[in-house]
Amino acid sequence: MSSEIEQEEVEELSEKVLENVEEPEQPQDEEDPVSDGMSKKQLRRQKYKLKWEEKKLIKRAAERIRKKEKRAALKESGDLSKLRKRKDFRTMAQSNSKQRIALDMSFDDLMIEKDQKRTVQQIGWCYTSNRHSPNPFQFHVVGFDGSSRKIYDGNEHNLNQDIFLHHEKLEIVFKPEEIVYLTSESENVLSELDDSKVYVIGGIVDHNSQKGLCYRIAREKGFGHARLPLDEHLLMKTRRVLTINQVYEILVHHSVHKDWKAALLSIVPERKNVQAKEDEVKEEEGVVVEKSGEPSTESSSNN
Repeated sequence: MSSEIEQEEVEELSEKVLENVEEPEQPQDEEDPVSDGMSKKQLRRQKYKLKWEEKKLIKRAAERIRKKEKRAALKESGDLSKLRKRKDFRTMAQSNSKQRIALDMSFDDLMIEKDQKRTVQQIGWCYTSNRHSPNPFQFHVVGFDGSSRKIYDGNEHNLNQDIFLHHEKLEIVFKPEEIVYLTSESENVLSELDDSKVYVIGGIVDHNSQKGLCYRIAREKGFGHARLPLDEHLLMKTRRVLTINQVYEILVHHSVHKDWKAALLSIVPERKNVQAKEDEVKEEEGVVVEKSGEPSTESSSNN
């Protein structure tokens, strides 16, 4: 086995990384800025970040070696049942689905860098969900030319992803009459997906500081708008705010199984304390009798 040679590769990688890590100059005073305008605290953070990146590279290389050795040992022993089979994924070009889903990434100015990174991370989760679908959506990211794009391009794992990336704004990429913005404030309930439309998810992590933003944009620009059928299928006692990838995953689940209730229950986090609405509910003397016939002391929510 070539584990010794591969271990040497890891050590060489470690040395290469260490060679590129420059020790920051230590300032004389905590308060006095150094020549490049960075404080002592900023330099410490920079040094920590460089060391963290170095350890991450070495850890990934070691993990690759560990997996290779494990597969080699299983093959040598003849125990092929434990070998993880690689799934054949369809590309968007191979998909039978012509349904377009877009993320609108034109909100960088409304987010701090930390939230921009979270938004980019959620793009990755959307991509993973789409890639695992038997018939992936036609996945577009529009208005992608700001700070978030730099973060996205800076991650080597994002290279060659099967996504349509556009610098142009939403209304430039698609015809305005095709656009349906998904927003919880809309009075229109999304019942079925229409492949003549493009459904848009706002690419923003704002901690509810920009409530109603996507709805206002849709109305001002004359776009169509709709909301997921949360109230029609679930009893929720918390806010109906979902993350970018949760909305995307719900759409993927529904496209495969054609069941909104199952899609919502499987994706909406348990911490939101959701309950499925029963198809048949009747009230008798102030007691709710569910479909199972067992009485419940909780009344149904109107939220």
